[in-house]
Amino acid sequence: MIKTVTPSPLSGQLHVMPSKSASHRAVMMAALAQGETTLAPLQLSRDIVATLSCAKALGLVGDVFTTAHEQPGFVRATLSGGQHFIGSRTLDCGESGSTLRFFIPLALDGCGPVRFVGHGRLMQRPLDIYEEMFRPLGIRWEKAGDSLIVDGKLVPGAYSLRGDVSSQFITGLLLALPQRPGESIIRITTPLESRAYVELTRGVQMLFGIQSHWQDKQTLVIPGHQTPRSPGAVHVESDWSHAAFYLTAGCLSSVGPLSLVGLDLNSAQGDRAIVDVLRSMGAIINTHHGVINVCPSRLHAIAVDASQIPDLVPILAVAMAAAEGESRITGAARLRIKESDRLSAMHAALTACGADARALDDGLIIRGGRKLHAATIDGCNDHRIVMAMAVASAISSGDLTITDAQAVEKSAPAFWEEFALLGGLAR
Repeated sequence: MIKTVTPSPLSGQLHVMPSKSASHRAVMMAALAQGETTLAPLQLSRDIVATLSCAKALGLVGDVFTTAHEQPGFVRATLSGGQHFIGSRTLDCGESGSTLRFFIPLALDGCGPVRFVGHGRLMQRPLDIYEEMFRPLGIRWEKAGDSLIVDGKLVPGAYSLRGDVSSQFITGLLLALPQRPGESIIRITTPLESRAYVELTRGVQMLFGIQSHWQDKQTLVIPGHQTPRSPGAVHVESDWSHAAFYLTAGCLSSVGPLSLVGLDLNSAQGDRAIVDVLRSMGAIINTHHGVINVCPSRLHAIAVDASQIPDLVPILAVAMAAAEGESRITGAARLRIKESDRLSAMHAALTACGADARALDDGLIIRGGRKLHAATIDGCNDHRIVMAMAVASAISSGDLTITDAQAVEKSAPAFWEEFALLGGLAR
């Protein structure tokens, strides 16, 4: 799908969609827990549908029942977990890295081989952290093309792994190890990036009665013999990663304000840092009775270490293109192994429409303050690139034609409807 976006200011009010990261974790814990759990609100993006489907394929849940939520576009999902249903044991993860990495340790249940299937760049993304950890334990690991077969049984013990590739490997172990018959330890051998996502996992687990604790900054202790139990109903909080696009759009608008409803200012989501980052660039952002309001703002350059907030890089690059002076993003080397090489993709997208940008091995240098111009942008089949460049149209003198516009369905299937609701013009 191709979308042509005509420059138009965004303003108005939006109830921010449920967090994709929190949704993944809530679905996983509901599938593992004894009893029936209702999750709401839930948005059935392609990634969340993949996680629900994999829970069924592994036999963790039977049917998943959904009903409409009072907020349009969202659903209530009811799962009965903690049992063993007959599953196909072929898990199609779509393009979801979270789904794949969360389920691999759970698939090591001693009940026979499990085949994982991926699409797009998914199986090209790093899995060697698990392979190096599991092969010495006698676990079968056969990867070919877009599929992976694993077979074996995960036992309690001490596991060492790097923390600078993806925190998803740590979450995968956190999901699988508490139910094993003994204490386990996760030792992180490099500085832990995206630590907030690990804390988000632990927070959701606590709702289901699962405990873990930090022995020190690099060592997690996980007691064994734990059985997750449903709390009955789980509220899925709104998504700060998604909100970042609209907070930036509000800064770039010539009218305003743009108001966001439903966000938890005390969330464990690391991407709530977008408020502080934009404020440090000069953004006018205030909160009133839980509503976050952002006004048109004159932005200035900033340097950002993105090691803890990698998902914010595409939209921060757009903010920096609008800001006066030279901005720099570092600590983002991991973005080269996402749905696209996001550093190269944003460099190409911004330079195509006239921005002064240069790619680094681990980031970007952007000299901002100039007006962008009409261009055709390669969306690289990456939801965050597409959404970021839709927002970038606000500082363009002409239309931006964005390819792969359907990629938003991976995380935010209602994005183009939201964009239009706030005054965006896309055809």
